[in-house]
Parts: sequence; C-alpha cells; structure tokens
Amino acid sequence: MNGGAQPAAFLDCQVRVNCDFDHFRTHIRFVSWVRDRADADVHVLLTSTGLSNGARSYSLDFVGRRDFEGLDDVITYTSSPDDSRVREVDGLTQTLRLGLVRYAVEAGTAGALEISFVGSVPGEGEATAEGGAAPAVAPAAEPYDPWNAWTFRFGLSGNMDLRETRTNSRVNPSLSANRTTDDWKLNFSGWANLRRESRTLSDGREIRNDQNSWRVSALVVRSITDHMSVGIDAAGSNSVMGNRRARVNLAPALEYNYFPYQQATRRQFIAHYALGVEHSNYLEETIFELTSETVPQHRLGVQYRAREEWGNAGFGVESAQYLHDRSLRSLGFSGDLNYRIARGLELNVSGEAAFVNDNIHVPLRQIPDEDILLGRRALPSSYRYEASLGFNYRWGSSFASVVNNRFPSSVRQ
Repeated sequence: MNGGAQPAAFLDCQVRVNCDFDHFRTHIRFVSWVRDRADADVHVLLTSTGLSNGARSYSLDFVGRRDFEGLDDVITYTSSPDDSRVREVDGLTQTLRLGLVRYAVEAGTAGALEISFVGSVPGEGEATAEGGAAPAVAPAAEPYDPWNAWTFRFGLSGNMDLRETRTNSRVNPSLSANRTTDDWKLNFSGWANLRRESRTLSDGREIRNDQNSWRVSALVVRSITDHMSVGIDAAGSNSVMGNRRARVNLAPALEYNYFPYQQATRRQFIAHYALGVEHSNYLEETIFELTSETVPQHRLGVQYRAREEWGNAGFGVESAQYLHDRSLRSLGFSGDLNYRIARGLELNVSGEAAFVNDNIHVPLRQIPDEDILLGRRALPSSYRYEASLGFNYRWGSSFASVVNNRFPSSVRQ
C-alpha cells in the first residue's frame, strides 16, 4: 500500500437487523469501502446475538489482509434494550469507526484524522498524590438492578379479512419471561393462535375451519464450564394437524461445545443430548389404538456452524427415538453453505433430509379429503427432502464509498 492511501475495507455483514451499510459509508469516510474481499486491506466480519432483555450484542472481527496481514482485532458492542433503531445504529457505527482507526493510522493517514474525547477524566481537577501520580480510581460499582436481570414481554396481535364469501380472523396473545446471566439461562414463554375461518361454496353451503393452537415452554440452563452446560427443557402444545389435543415434553439435557461459548457468533460445534418423557392426549384414536400415552424418548443433535472470511457454513444431524419401541425413530440432516469462490462469484447451497418412522400420532380412521385440503390433517410421510442451489456473480467497480439516496424505491412504482 502506498503511504497515505486510505485503507480498503470490506464489510461482511451477517446480521439481519441494523446492518445499515449506507449509514456506515456516510459516516465513516477515512476508508475506501469495497464490494469484494479480494480488494480489501481489512475484512470486517459483523455478527450478533439477541439478549434476553431485548438488546443485542454485536461482535466485529477485524481481519487484516495484504499489507495488514496479522493485524487482527475483535471489538464488541452491546445495545440497550431501550435503544431506538437510530441510537443502536449510531452506536454500532461508532464501534466500527474505532476499530478501523488503527488501520488508517498504519496506512499513514493519521494526519487527516482528528481525535476528540467526550466525557470526564477520572480525578480531573483533584490534587495528585505524592510524586505527581494521579490517585487510583476505584472500579465502578455494579449498577443496581431492581429486576435482578429478569425481563418480561407481553404481546397481542390480530388481523381480520372480511369478504362476501369468506371471513378470516386471527388473534395472537404471547407472554415471556427471561433471565440471562453468565451462570444461568432461564426462558419461559407461551403463545396462542385463535383462528376463525368460514367459506361459502357455490351451492350456498358454509364450511368452517376454526382452529385454536397454543404452546408453552420452559428452559433452565446452568453453565458448567466455557464448553459445557446442563439444563431442563420442557414444553406443552397442541396440534390439530398432528392429532394432538395436548402434548407435554420434559427432558433433562447435556450440551458440549468444542469452542468456547464466547465464540458462538463466529463458530460453534455442539453436541446436545436429551433424555426425557413425552405425554400425549390424542384427538382421535391412533393406529396403535390409544387415546393417550406416556413414552420415554431420547434425542441427540450435533451441529457445526462457522462464519469466516470465505463465507459461512453449517451442518447438523439430529436423531430421536422412542425407548418403549426402538423401531420408532427419526434421523435428519441439514446443511447450508455460502462460499465466495472468486472475485464477485458466490455459491449458495442448502439442503435438508429426514427419514421418519416415529409417527405414533397417526389417526386410526382414514383422514377425510376435506380435512387434508383445509390443512386440518396431514398424511404421514416416511421421508422429506429439500434442496436449493444458486450462485451470483458481480462485476464492475469494486468501490462503494458513495451514498446517493435520491429516488428511493419506496416512492417509485
């Protein structure tokens, strides 16, 4: 790199919210933003995770390339649960700006930067200790939290669609309580979907398709080490389509992560094992001639995910089995890959496959066609496959430092 030239920065934003690239480019002008990592002197990988109180924790990994090879850094930014989107984006912009300063200095453009400090200096205006040294400043006390890290959320939504031959209305209440610390993770939640639907046929007959669904869940997790945790996972739900009036699961579980959990936004390799019981009350008698049953079940899941300079990838395997009849089991695989093959060329692949032989809920009687068409019942299937493949190629100018907000798509036809 020529001395005094702006470093080229590539932003690899892997978050779904608050990735306002236009805002970053507008307010950070001492780097040259590029569209391809092959042209970058610094690759910034932005990931995030949601917190139980509604805030988000962002991790910004700065990876030096070319002349800056080996000059890496990691900075985190945590928003406040009360922050507006504007305030959160501004905080993220400031964190990104601070991380890029060192690369601008290394590139020889420090003379074009102006550094200012907003705040007060500890001990300013006070007498110094003997020898001219400033007195030691006591560490800041932990803030008082009257809620003891608990957060609560209530939601209520609904919609209505009224027509001459069709009416459809829906109400969705929800409630959750969460507490997250370094040692504990407590999540309790519940929601319901109250749906009313009617259709008038050409002969004047009215068909109703009213459905009420609900789910409650509880999760208690205790951190053991940086790699291991134990917990109890419980849930209750109903499913008209799945022939279940009520289904309750209770399963103690053990989880091991090969990487420290602090790196979970970048990489994780997790093995999760749960052993518990499942109780079901059925709407109709099942093929095993039962209207209710309680059965033991265990489940093993293995998942690997990575977000790197070359892209991101994930692969998972999950197997479940009823222990009262070991022939009743399922096995599923899933994977996805987003890979930067070369300059401007990206490959996207995803797939999922499942082999299912644990349909203990299937009704004994034949399912009517109208129930299948209305989505009230589903025919059992012993397998499921899904796959997608695509690529995109971009060429032209690699620079993306200019922002022009004229004629936004929201006002054009």
